[in-house]
Amino acid sequence: MPSQRDSVFTVNISSLTIAKILIIAAVLVFLYIIQDVVAILFIALILSSALIPLIKTMERYHIHRALGVALIFAGCIAVITFAIILLIPPLTLEYTHFAQNVPTYIDRTIQMLQGINPDINIVEKARGVFESVQDTALQLAGGVVVKFFDLISGIFALFLIFVVVFYMIVEEKALRATIHFFTPQLYREYVDHLITKVQNRVGMWLRGQVALSFIIFSLDFVGLLVLGVDYALLLALVAGLTEFMPVIGPIIAAVPAVFVAFNQSPMLAVWVLLLYWFIQYLENHFLVPRVMQKAVGLNPLGSIVALLIGAKIGGLFGILLAIPVATIITTVGSELLGMRKKESEE
Repeated sequence: MPSQRDSVFTVNISSLTIAKILIIAAVLVFLYIIQDVVAILFIALILSSALIPLIKTMERYHIHRALGVALIFAGCIAVITFAIILLIPPLTLEYTHFAQNVPTYIDRTIQMLQGINPDINIVEKARGVFESVQDTALQLAGGVVVKFFDLISGIFALFLIFVVVFYMIVEEKALRATIHFFTPQLYREYVDHLITKVQNRVGMWLRGQVALSFIIFSLDFVGLLVLGVDYALLLALVAGLTEFMPVIGPIIAAVPAVFVAFNQSPMLAVWVLLLYWFIQYLENHFLVPRVMQKAVGLNPLGSIVALLIGAKIGGLFGILLAIPVATIITTVGSELLGMRKKESEE
């Protein structure tokens, strides 16, 4: 009887398996090399998925897809232009004043903390924390700008995104026919169903996220204005933008609001904290279940994991795309598991 040391294990790997592994590795390397192009295509996929239901509604009224997309783009440009004309002047003024007053706010906050507890160690730690937060905020802001301009490569790439969205919508049938050509006959109907489901969920996510961001921006702006907090418009805009980062977004938005309010009055900071808590309560119990749950289908833990992975891979830009990517992965995964389960039962 041979000993365990003398046992021989034989592993047979076919040439076809090796070829598949090499092809997958080559595709991954190629996608990494053209990651900027992939990012543009992914953004275009998200935008087109959000617009397709509206385009199909317009088709029922005999409006051609190309004309429908052109009308939507024109409407979006008009809204964005109006928002820029209306919001940029007061936002610029508030941001300028806020940036000038940040050092004063830090010193005033430290003095308040020193009045509460004269322990010099606590004061020095507080100063270090504030300075660290300020430096981190500046670095993150710079990182966002760098990532943004690296991605779109200037105005031309932004224009390219709109062109890709246009053709993704207008030539949707041709794109699906191309995918069908490379799909075995047995799975064409299933792949078509999978594409439609991914489109629907990603589109629901974007439409729901935009709606949530606008609602949170409006609620925070009105609440801060009623409480008399300085820079209400700027702080509300921060809350609306960070809404694209679930779970951690509201916390990030609350920090500068409470900080500004605390420098006006400690009691005002308490009211602002209660305001943000109340809005977060409304969002979690009334808005998100009705707007986002069906679209995303991710629990809080899954969202946090997706955000951490996105931050590790792409920084703040990766955080913004983490949830739609996770939505696509979970949708495809659940559909494949469902198909496997159905085949096993049959």
